[in-house]
Amino acid sequence: MAKDKNRNLVKRGEVWYFRLRKGKQVIRKTLSTSIAEARRLRDDLLKDMALYGDIQRPQPVQNENPLFGELAEKWYRIRSRQIKASTMRDYKSCMNVYILPKFGDRPIREITYLDVEEFKAGLEVSTKRINNVLVPMRSVFTMAFKEGIIRDNVMARVDNLRIEEPTINPLSMDEVIKVLECVHPHYRNCLTILFFTGLRFGEMAALKWKNVHLERKTAKICETLVYGEEGRTKTKKSNRDIDLLPPVIEALIDQRERTGRKSGHVFLDIHGKPLTTDHMREVIWKPALEKAGIEYRPMMQTRHTFATISLSEGENIGWVQHMLGHSSLQMIFTKYYAWMPKETRNDGSAMMRAYKSVQGKKDFIVDGEEVISKREPKSSPLTKKDLHPLSVSP
Repeated sequence: MAKDKNRNLVKRGEVWYFRLRKGKQVIRKTLSTSIAEARRLRDDLLKDMALYGDIQRPQPVQNENPLFGELAEKWYRIRSRQIKASTMRDYKSCMNVYILPKFGDRPIREITYLDVEEFKAGLEVSTKRINNVLVPMRSVFTMAFKEGIIRDNVMARVDNLRIEEPTINPLSMDEVIKVLECVHPHYRNCLTILFFTGLRFGEMAALKWKNVHLERKTAKICETLVYGEEGRTKTKKSNRDIDLLPPVIEALIDQRERTGRKSGHVFLDIHGKPLTTDHMREVIWKPALEKAGIEYRPMMQTRHTFATISLSEGENIGWVQHMLGHSSLQMIFTKYYAWMPKETRNDGSAMMRAYKSVQGKKDFIVDGEEVISKREPKSSPLTKKDLHPLSVSP
């Protein structure tokens, strides 16, 4: 019978773990992303079990220089009640997949700036993901620094990588209509809400009937649903009341017939369960774009579509900011400046229209339109002889 080379090894994501059941106890330990290294470490652990009856874990001297992994466990217990569940889930994943295999068994004082920089350079993920991976690691080091365990917080000197702004690739109104015509009928209403409100997917998935006020044509956005867990919105500004436009009201009236008596949630999948991002993207969004003959883009582009169409048609910038739940107008200008009508920008046409309102005859042409009127001056212009130097007393 062939020998199982990977006995007591379990792979989660890219990381191999040691797993052994001893009576009623299950022993688990993070090993490595390399199968060869994981096998070597597994063999060492099995030798410890044979010699000592248990795994010999390195212990910090008088607990003055604890292992990074030990502090990470304390950090998780403390922060798990202070951070949104969906965010904490991602931090936990970052720890288990990337950070602990590298630093878990190392005393925190021995981790140097160069160690972290080499760790960053070795991560084969996107720039944004690298920055996200560093977040929980920074938090553990900050906790250790405040506790006095370390005197030098090396993470304070580790810079985030520069991230390219994500490409805004919105749909036109014609394309919006095509997608709504091609999407599965059960999900047409929820896509209508995304396109005509600019809601984030999690905000739409968490929307409840008790927060929808059709008679006032508003809805209260105060929750988000991510990875099946409900929590507060992304920022304080994201907690808002939005206006319901006619297409949204029609969609909600139709949706009430579908789910109004089944659940407190406005939108459910075809099986009567709350919506999930993966299901919507793979089963609904991608097929709808393909059927409509439209190039694929992430579902987040529904939000950009709402913003760009609203701004290009001259909607008030403050209204768009409020609908999106952005914290400042600067975010709107930074992201969507190219879609703002020229009349709302710096071509001077608004000033010229104000000037036109107090003039009589048209004269100048600005941006294809005569906007400045000609008028005789009330008095003759100043000549050189009319000018007198100012006398200034010392």
